[in-house]
Amino acid sequence: MLSKHEAVEAARAFLHKTFADRPWTIVMLPDESYEHPAAWGVRFDTQEAIDSGDDFAGPIIKVLIVPKDGSAPHFPPSHLPVADYLDLVSRGEWPPKRA
Repeated sequence: MLSKHEAVEAARAFLHKTFADRPWTIVMLPDESYEHPAAWGVRFDTQEAIDSGDDFAGPIIKVLIVPKDGSAPHFPPSHLPVADYLDLVSRGEWPPKRA
């Protein structure tokens, strides 16, 4: 079982690697992160967005999914509420089957 601390650290490493070429200072928000049966939803922001109040001073999606099965952290699809996405994952209905 992946602890919240381990999920936050995995998310931190992923974000620093993903945004290494961006001028953003990543700020982890563990108190706003949450557990789901399939994964942790790890919230983050950028110091630039916090300081300026400009949500566009950083990535638009500010939650990272850290699966409990040890697979790689990833951003949730932007067209679904995160809880709905994680419910689909838990039921084995994600990714959707193509006809």
